[in-house]
Amino acid sequence: MRITNNMVTNSSLRNMQKAMQRVSKLNEQVTTGKIISKPSEDPVIAIRALKLRATCDQLEQYKSKNIKDALNWLDITQTSVENVYNRLDDVYEYCTQGASDTYQTKDRNTIINELRALKDAIYQEGGMTYAGRYLFSGYKTETNLIFQDEEAKKGLSYNITEDIHPSKIEVKNVVLNEIDPADIDGILGGTSNYDAPVSESVYKLRLAYDNLDTEARATADPDATPNTSFISIKYTTTDENGNQTETTITPTVMDASDPDSYYKVGAGDVHYIPETGEIIFGKDVYEQVKVADNISVNYDKSEFAVGDLRPEMYFNCTQYKTQKDGTVKETEYEMSEDGQPIRYEVNFKQYVTVNAEGREFITHEMGNRIDDLADAVQDVLDIENTITKLKGLLEDPKYKGDEKAEAQINKMLEDADIELALKRENMQKLFGNNISHFQNFKEDVSAVQARVGTVYSKTELIETRVKEQLADFKELKSSNEDVETEEAAIDLYQSELVYDSALATTATVIQKTLLDYL
Repeated sequence: MRITNNMVTNSSLRNMQKAMQRVSKLNEQVTTGKIISKPSEDPVIAIRALKLRATCDQLEQYKSKNIKDALNWLDITQTSVENVYNRLDDVYEYCTQGASDTYQTKDRNTIINELRALKDAIYQEGGMTYAGRYLFSGYKTETNLIFQDEEAKKGLSYNITEDIHPSKIEVKNVVLNEIDPADIDGILGGTSNYDAPVSESVYKLRLAYDNLDTEARATADPDATPNTSFISIKYTTTDENGNQTETTITPTVMDASDPDSYYKVGAGDVHYIPETGEIIFGKDVYEQVKVADNISVNYDKSEFAVGDLRPEMYFNCTQYKTQKDGTVKETEYEMSEDGQPIRYEVNFKQYVTVNAEGREFITHEMGNRIDDLADAVQDVLDIENTITKLKGLLEDPKYKGDEKAEAQINKMLEDADIELALKRENMQKLFGNNISHFQNFKEDVSAVQARVGTVYSKTELIETRVKEQLADFKELKSSNEDVETEEAAIDLYQSELVYDSALATTATVIQKTLLDYL
């Protein structure tokens, strides 16, 4: 086969170009630290690199954002739930002390103020936030669990449906015919009757709110007929055949200013006191209602206090908001049986629920029972002050020396001592009975604490696993994309030697002609 100069030249140039391309490629690898610079150089490496980079980005998102956000949310939640538990424990301690009534008259005002402060502290925990989001409001993270200020409750009214188990009906001990020193002139003048104080037991159901509406509320449509009822009481019973019967109760609306009247209820009657949110059952009605499956009470409320729990966070209700133009906007709220969990994805297809809903551990019943305790202490304090006033009347020149007046005042003092004994007994029983209730509240809060703590620990374990996964995938990504710098440098040096040698050899070979071989 004849070998021409062109053949030698072309072959040499091709080899030189290959050597030069290898030098260029190795130089690029050493410079960039990457095996390839374009997907076309090695599609397999390119595709694998895309998948590994996406995985690393996701893991970085989980580690730096999702898990961090979840842990912060859970940490603040743990703190708030613990604060609620501690406040309930304080009330529990008051219950154990109050059951024996070791307090002096001078201590009672302090106790009343501290009890109400504890209630406020519990409810205020419902307004805790993280990164501008309310922690305990379910999906409504932009809305506080409570009415935090006057503006928050402005123009709002609600129609509330409260479902209550009959076991919530309690026996309440009350004192009727309370002694009032202001009545002395009327009694002496014959214009007022005097009855000795007596103890009465009634069947009480306490609604979530007090100061309820006593007038029909207009509908959102100005042309529609206003609501004619502001309370509806129904209860459902099931017979042995499984048939359900719904019974409607029409209560008598009473005035809270006359407790002697609304606590004296006939056996077949039901009294409703909007100011206190109490429903008082007569004995016969109670015997029917206590075996019911459920009691449903529908009522209206327009006046809220700062710190009250928002109805839409706890009950099926309709909110009526008066707009600036005078129109009324209606919004329906329905409580979900499944709750409103806020879930964070903290690893591939792994989720944790970071929120606890306020209704799980901050309830109206807690606040109402604290109010009942404070009211019971106030009742004792009031009669103690009454006794002091009556003793003062004996020294009043207006009555001193008046045998009839002194006899009446002494009679009232004797009865006031009886009233004090009755109210102290009622107070002690109330504090004693609430020991178990607040123990139950603490257990409910402890259950939330345990759940949140478990999720926190689980999230920390996931965080550790994600960090390990991220390190592993970064290593895989590096081994797929990155060159070994030392090896690439050696290969580059060797390739440069080959290239230089090729240049020298080619230069020597191409200088010779055919005549040199003849």
